[in-house]
Amino acid sequence: MTMMLKIDEKYITKFESFVASLPKGTVEVKNSLDDEITNRVREYRNGNMKTTPFMEGLDEIREKLVSQL
Repeated sequence: MTMMLKIDEKYITKFESFVASLPKGTVEVKNSLDDEITNRVREYRNGNMKTTPFMEGLDEIREKLVSQL
């Protein structure tokens, strides 16, 4: 079973102690975005990520919005 928990900062140490008290291999703690961010940064730096300039496509969006006025 996979579950996501949001824990108040003041209880983090108690939660970590609880998890540490469980039998080894019972719980796997993953920081939800850390791996994804690391992978994306690696792809970007290696030139493997397709990127789009910020201004690209804005004219099209602007025209649609103006036409709705």
